[in-house]
Amino acid sequence: MVQKRVPSISVHVILLVLAGLTLYPMIFMVFNAFKSGVQTAGSPFSFPFHPLWQNFALAFQATASAYWRSGFVVSVSVAAMLAFALLSAYAFARLEFPEREVLFYVIFGLLLVPGFLTLIPLFLEIKALNLLNSLWGLILPYIAGGQAFCVFILRTFVRSIPNDLFDAARIDGAGELQSFLRIVVPLSVPIVVTLALLNIVGLWSDYILPSLILSSNHATVAMAIANFQPPPLAPSVNAFNLQLAAFTMASIPIAVLFLFLMRYFVAGITNGAIKM
Repeated sequence: MVQKRVPSISVHVILLVLAGLTLYPMIFMVFNAFKSGVQTAGSPFSFPFHPLWQNFALAFQATASAYWRSGFVVSVSVAAMLAFALLSAYAFARLEFPEREVLFYVIFGLLLVPGFLTLIPLFLEIKALNLLNSLWGLILPYIAGGQAFCVFILRTFVRSIPNDLFDAARIDGAGELQSFLRIVVPLSVPIVVTLALLNIVGLWSDYILPSLILSSNHATVAMAIANFQPPPLAPSVNAFNLQLAAFTMASIPIAVLFLFLMRYFVAGITNGAIKM
């Protein structure tokens, strides 16, 4: 039976419609971030022909201190998370030790536990460790919480590396650490970047855990925007637009990161780096 091919023009139209629906919230946010409250009320969907750049200055003034905190938390958390996960993945994929498979499936089982069920025990543990209102009270749970998914993905990738590479390294006298540093680490760059980007987006936008353990004086970017208060000199009618400006600025670091690392991200997907 000969299947009818969908005309290419129809496919492109459908893709354009889907792309428009996907990008519409971002376009609405950016356009209205440059407007005043009166302009938004009059024409919320129009292009900002007379952009108000002071919206971004006022929004940054109200949220500036949160950026370095979020940057520190996310960078330390993701770097440590991936370092530990890659070491664990190598051990599960290449080393022989008692109950290896049982332990791996225990870690895999952690992926099946909904995150909200652990919030209360996690809060009590952070409180018992005197980490409330401390950035380390975020960093340590982030590192631990991201291990299960990263180990699961990285173990699959490490197992897909040909054994001949490791055999050749052993013939040359390389030990396990040298094999890990000279074979696994260089080859895993695409998948590590892919996991890093996925985790950075999640941690940068996380609101629930920071709001539980941090005060407003130690707010992250997500908290600062959620609790956004316009500067005293800003007209109250423009509060919505200032908040949209704050949202726009908060999305810029992630967009720039994706722009520079996109080729690694695509390589991690297309080369079969993520294999279930």
